[in-house]
Amino acid sequence: MEDDGYIPHEDVELDTEVRLESPRLILLHDLWRGKCRDGHLPARRDFDPPEMKEVLGAIFLTEYVPELDDFRYTLIGTEIVKWVGVDNTGRLVGELFGEHGRSFYRLVRTSGKPARIHGTVHWRDKRHVRFELLALPLADDGATVDRIMGATIYWLESFA
Repeated sequence: MEDDGYIPHEDVELDTEVRLESPRLILLHDLWRGKCRDGHLPARRDFDPPEMKEVLGAIFLTEYVPELDDFRYTLIGTEIVKWVGVDNTGRLVGELFGEHGRSFYRLVRTSGKPARIHGTVHWRDKRHVRFELLALPLADDGATVDRIMGATIYWLESFA
């Protein structure tokens, strides 16, 4: 694995109740929830970029790769690339975040429910960065999760 300067920190919490703090993530969650109809999950085709303009730069999409039981990033927004410093489109979640990251995406896939993680990420250049990530299940057939759409919001941690 190449060294891209990213170091996950222990200060990360999984929240399956999806208690969002970021107004932009709340908008995305509300949009997703509005597209869930008659007990069916929305598909990727149900979302148009113009309706997501407030959060578009923070969006990511993954597709499930069954033969690897992993998820491949098919789209990563420009804000994420700016914070991370590299465009990881085409790479696997397990390759980037190990079993811990893959388990998070599996939880969203198997439950068919949104999930949130948040906490602190430390970068090699010693800046401390906070983040909030929302992952939303998508299903082309309305039931079997085959993609996960989400967004990650980053900000610098303040030291008061």
